[in-house]
Amino acid sequence: MSDLIAVPDDFEACVQHALDQDDIARTVVNKALDKGLERVYLVGCGGSHFGTYPAFDLLDRYASGLTTQRLTSAELTSRTPAGLDEHALVVAASHSGNTPETVAAAEFAKAKGATVASISRQGENGLSRVGDVHLDYPDTISITEPKLVHNEQIAVALLEAFGAEDRAATLRASLPALPAALRAVKDEVADAGERIADVLADAPLSYIVGGGPAYGMAKMMAWCYFQEMQWMNSAAINGGDFFHGPFEMILEDTPLVVLLAEDASRGLGERVVSFGERYTSRLGVVDTASFSLPGISAEARGDLSVLALMSAERRVLDHVAARRGHDTSVRRYMYKVQY
Repeated sequence: MSDLIAVPDDFEACVQHALDQDDIARTVVNKALDKGLERVYLVGCGGSHFGTYPAFDLLDRYASGLTTQRLTSAELTSRTPAGLDEHALVVAASHSGNTPETVAAAEFAKAKGATVASISRQGENGLSRVGDVHLDYPDTISITEPKLVHNEQIAVALLEAFGAEDRAATLRASLPALPAALRAVKDEVADAGERIADVLADAPLSYIVGGGPAYGMAKMMAWCYFQEMQWMNSAAINGGDFFHGPFEMILEDTPLVVLLAEDASRGLGERVVSFGERYTSRLGVVDTASFSLPGISAEARGDLSVLALMSAERRVLDHVAARRGHDTSVRRYMYKVQY
């Protein structure tokens, strides 16, 4: 067992750095509107793709007259969507800014006439060179939250332009509280993190469930955090599909982790929790309702809790890694071989 690593000292500063770029987000939305914006494509690979789920959820539920899709970067270029033209805005994210599929997607979108917003770490890179604007953050371990903030900023600006001004105003009033609120989450998730470390420490396989935008969080936890960073067999399951096959795999000692935010799809996860409480002794739950989220209004809490959920699960990874003694930076293939 290793010691739990500390939350980076610059965590709040990294989130604030992202928040301070709201004018850039507004600029790219206005540029797209000037070209007759009709469609938005949110693209990325792995964690950068999963981080688009909260923004997609906002736009899909509130933005009237705007079509929004989230795609992996390679899907954008291989599928060639009919709507990818001068009336489209493509938001392309990659931590390094050099993920080949994502740079290719941004270049492809530009060639089709789309407006492109790039999200990546600071400095010149493939995405920063292609995008009409570049939303960035410091190159540190605190990368999940700034990317979430940038996607949220673009989404809120789009809500203002597509009939959801009141919802946008409610969210904007609470966005400045995110640095301190998400920092508090890192401490408040400790009990859940230790419980999940108990559940997963020696597990040959785990199932991670989330409904609605929390399904993106489940993918992040299972695929990026546990498979990639811990070399653990783990499967992400959509809470809406759990009772259509996957629940047959749950036995008394099956590790099951459920991720709950406070958005409109919360009930999908609550149903899984109820099932897990009856049928497995190895249930772990991350529930944002247990977090204080200081400064986040009650009206904004449902939507912004999804950001808190992703921030919380990143800290859960630290607890699991400490319990297992497995360095999260170790890779077999990534960045080491041709693929």
